[in-house]
Amino acid sequence: MTERTALDGQNTGQPPATEAAQQITDRLRQLYDTVQAEGIPDKFLDLLERLDEAEQRSLRK
Repeated sequence: MTERTALDGQNTGQPPATEAAQQITDRLRQLYDTVQAEGIPDKFLDLLERLDEAEQRSLRK
């Protein structure tokens, strides 16, 4: 099986499929970190609060 070279021209020692999987993993991790850093919109937090209140009212009945 042929081995791949990194962008800097060095041999990565990984077969093509493994390197592609690592690139996908790295990009997904970056995307996850970006989404996690965005925070939760106030509108969504308000909705969650109203749902919690409605649940508490239904449990009291």
